[in-house]
Amino acid sequence: MKRFAPFFEQKRSDIRKQRQTIQLVLAKGPATVTQLSEKTEYEKDLLVWNLMGLLKWGKVEVVGEDNHELVYGLKE
Repeated sequence: MKRFAPFFEQKRSDIRKQRQTIQLVLAKGPATVTQLSEKTEYEKDLLVWNLMGLLKWGKVEVVGEDNHELVYGLKE
């Protein structure tokens, strides 16, 4: 949990921007954390933290698995 602690101190506007960026990528199709990291240039820890928030609020869902990695997609 310590590695996620700094993310809780971000401004809400920064968090909103990050989550919008993730959702824009996922709007083009499901993706793994590795694929999201390549497309957004966000660190994997930051992506996982944001994905947990998006999962909590029902914006994304786990849609599969690829090479031992969860695949996330926008929730319909």
